[in-house]
Amino acid sequence: MIVGIGVDLIECGRAERELSQRPWNTDESVFTAAEVRQCGEGRYKAARLSACFAAKEAALKALGVVIEDLGLFREVELLFRPDGHPQIKLHSRMQAKARSLGVRHIWVSIAFAKKHAGASVVVES
Repeated sequence: MIVGIGVDLIECGRAERELSQRPWNTDESVFTAAEVRQCGEGRYKAARLSACFAAKEAALKALGVVIEDLGLFREVELLFRPDGHPQIKLHSRMQAKARSLGVRHIWVSIAFAKKHAGASVVVES
């Protein structure tokens, strides 16, 4: 049974501006070290990090979470399996929230182009 659905779209230019002002691999970042390793390298890092951010935001929406502090973004992690498929891993409060909702699986799809990145998340019990 579907517990929640979340969608998010972001302009990659916003990520490029943020990247030019400060690194995204710090403790104050919304990204985990693993996300920065997997998404924050190479030519299209702003687009990949934008898609990662969109997936995190979509997951929070699907869980019905009101984003009160940026620390919540570090409790939702977008990782890639060896076959390249994205997956969402939850930590701390978000893991407890998912458990309280009876979540058994989280489906995630991401996409990015030159100017926009997006993600959709379906949470299933």
